[in-house]
Amino acid sequence: MIEIIAHNYGADHANAIHNDAGARQHGFAGALVPGVAVYGYLMRPAVEAWGLDWLAHGAASVRFLHPVYDGERMIAEADDTMNLQLRNAAQTVCAQGAASLSEELPELSSTDYELAETCLRPPTIASFQVGEPLGSWAFTLNWQVERAAFLADMNDDAALYQRAPHPAYWLARANEMFMSNIALGMWIHTASEIQHYALPVEGEAISLRGRVIELYEKKGHEYLAADLAAFGEHERPLVQIKHTAIIRLNEPR
Repeated sequence: MIEIIAHNYGADHANAIHNDAGARQHGFAGALVPGVAVYGYLMRPAVEAWGLDWLAHGAASVRFLHPVYDGERMIAEADDTMNLQLRNAAQTVCAQGAASLSEELPELSSTDYELAETCLRPPTIASFQVGEPLGSWAFTLNWQVERAAFLADMNDDAALYQRAPHPAYWLARANEMFMSNIALGMWIHTASEIQHYALPVEGEAISLRGRVIELYEKKGHEYLAADLAAFGEHERPLVQIKHTAIIRLNEPR
């Protein structure tokens, strides 16, 4: 059992779901702590159990079930098979998922992910088609520069992250991919599935590519799910992410 104090680092972000006024328009008690941070909290038992091995080639899943608010005391717990729960002080399960570690990884090839130019489209499922590529996003890993600020956002200071990026780093990059392809207003990250393939190298040029795999409506919200994959130099696979979000919230009551 690991205790974490939730921290809303997104209050000044463009996504107004992370400030009180925006979140309350949609019936929440206040600003939502970003899903990236909530994922980081949930995965602490996996990092504690497996360390760098899990960051290099572990797998995980997360579903966000209940809002997490700034300053809340959260408890991350894992059972013997690394099924994970994140609970608040009222014992409400706010996120759940699982983590695993295997030496045998599913095949991941860059040839299956098309390089495409980004083009901002309206935040509606009518703007996309299942199977079409999303615009790729290229960046250089500057973890040693970003580390202190990122770990402060995650309310985490584990020494392990001197050597490798925090696991939530990849979901933050997946969010950047969505924001570079969709002209998002208020939106909510709802779930992710992650498979790590290798640790990235400081200064490595990384290409994040992806395609749309699901488009659907539920309770008036419009959802998009994408299959994303990051490749380092010489096209070596680093991580694969199935990333799901509400890209268009229903109209406030």
